[in-house]
Amino acid sequence: MAERKVYTLSQIGSAIKKRIEEATHGEAYWIKAEIASIRCTQHAYLELAQHRDGEKVAVMRGTIWSSSLQQIRHALGAESGNILKDGVEILFLAKPRYHLVYGLSLAIEEIDLDFNISGMERRKRETIATLKAEGLIHRNRLLPLPIVIQRIALISSAGTAAYADLMQHLENNEHGYRFHVQVFNASVQGDAAAAELRAAVSAIDPPCFDAVVIIRGGGSKLDLEPFNDLELARLVATLPIPVLTGIGHEVDISVLDLIANSPHKTPTAAADFIVDRMLYFETGMTGMLSEIHNTMLAAFSRHKETLGAWREMATMRPAAHCRVQRGALHTFTSQFTRLITEELNGQDKLLDGFGQSLLVLPRHKLAQVETARVREMASALAARAQLGIQHVIGKLEGIGNAVHLLAPERLLERGFSIARAGGKAIKHAALLKPGDEIETTFANGRTWSTVNKIEADGKG
Repeated sequence: MAERKVYTLSQIGSAIKKRIEEATHGEAYWIKAEIASIRCTQHAYLELAQHRDGEKVAVMRGTIWSSSLQQIRHALGAESGNILKDGVEILFLAKPRYHLVYGLSLAIEEIDLDFNISGMERRKRETIATLKAEGLIHRNRLLPLPIVIQRIALISSAGTAAYADLMQHLENNEHGYRFHVQVFNASVQGDAAAAELRAAVSAIDPPCFDAVVIIRGGGSKLDLEPFNDLELARLVATLPIPVLTGIGHEVDISVLDLIANSPHKTPTAAADFIVDRMLYFETGMTGMLSEIHNTMLAAFSRHKETLGAWREMATMRPAAHCRVQRGALHTFTSQFTRLITEELNGQDKLLDGFGQSLLVLPRHKLAQVETARVREMASALAARAQLGIQHVIGKLEGIGNAVHLLAPERLLERGFSIARAGGKAIKHAALLKPGDEIETTFANGRTWSTVNKIEADGKG
């Protein structure tokens, strides 16, 4: 048996460390991986992972020593908290290190901020493309914006500076306008922000409000990520009432800003827009009321002049008008009396003539006209009576023929027969049974037979 060669654990570890150092030559490499977990004290300790099709295919420890950690945080700036957290994919520069006690790890020296920014922009572009394909990108913008926005559904994180700024501008506006604001509380940054924003939008009852206002304060580029969420954008785009945004970024534009009916840079700007819109409405109404007032004054002035002229006419003309009308009335009365007298005399003559005619004409009319009409009607009645009698005779002859054809003797002569049992005609085979005697009548005689077998035809 050959002698076994046994190595110590440190020998194996040293060999692995030597091979790794020979392979990497102490150089740093750009590596892409997801932060599965991170723990920060003086240093930062990370568990890095790679997934493929939902499966974890590689895991390795990462370390950011305190000197590098300070430089990385300074380079990341405001985005540091959005990048150095669980679940974020990063592109980093690191040197492979192998320690005999702690094993293989990656010493991270630098993190590429542009990688995360470009990833967010790529996801944003994909969201915009999907909304365009679904016809949602301009849907909310096509809704008519109310002239007066008074009932407001506010989506914000209550207690934040953005919420306080908007409410201060609405409640303490210099014009004294009153607004009815219902707050739908939701986080506006962090991993849970998108889900809470979706829940807030879903909780809104659109008929109860004039518009929805979504706000948040300033922040970094990556803080906008929840407002680029595709499902949130779909919910906002399909709201049946206008949406106003005040996301709080002077340069960057979120997906919600693109699809909103009225986007604004800050919560304050959104509040000022609502107040100014109400002021515009009030100014228009004031101008309209002023125009109505001036028009009514001008109309009253014109009618006052007209009424003055009519009053003067009513004061001066009645007496003269009455004199003229009195003369005309006397003239008309005289003419009317004369015409009535002439008409009555004419009617008397006509009545006398009609009276003479009534003494003579009825007897002549009865003798000449009515006798002829009576003869004509008697002739017509005789003709109609003759036609009716002939019609009744024809129908009776038809009925007699039918009775003759349907007489039992005629049916028997045509080949039919009548079967009787017990002196009664048999109408159904079910009334018989084997052994019964049947009497059959034909046209020229009768026969008697006995039933041997009965077979039903299945027709009931």
